[in-house]
Amino acid sequence: MNVTSLDDLNLVISGRLAINAKNALEKGVQKVDEREARLIQVGSAAVMERWRCAQDHGFGPCGQPLITEPEASQLLGEPQNPVMDEPAHGYLTVEDLDPVMGFITVELFHESHVIAAFKAREATR
Repeated sequence: MNVTSLDDLNLVISGRLAINAKNALEKGVQKVDEREARLIQVGSAAVMERWRCAQDHGFGPCGQPLITEPEASQLLGEPQNPVMDEPAHGYLTVEDLDPVMGFITVELFHESHVIAAFKAREATR
């Protein structure tokens, strides 16, 4: 598509976001509408939920918020990528729209994984 106006650009971006949400759902990751998003607070930092786990880990649908790698860094108070152990089933990745970098592939961490990393860091301080 030849993008010649802001409306064309908005159509291209919204189309790509829809494709990304569909691809994520195939991986068991659900895009969360901003009206349904929960506030995720770890320590004194907080982010809004944007992704939710729709996988069954053996106990029914998970439903836990999934936190992107940059958001996990923010919640853990780290300036760069967080140093976290790889999840047991490997990293979940999605293509997300970054306001500065454009579309990028990001790793997702379960909220419980980020909280455990935060508690481990607090215990060593």
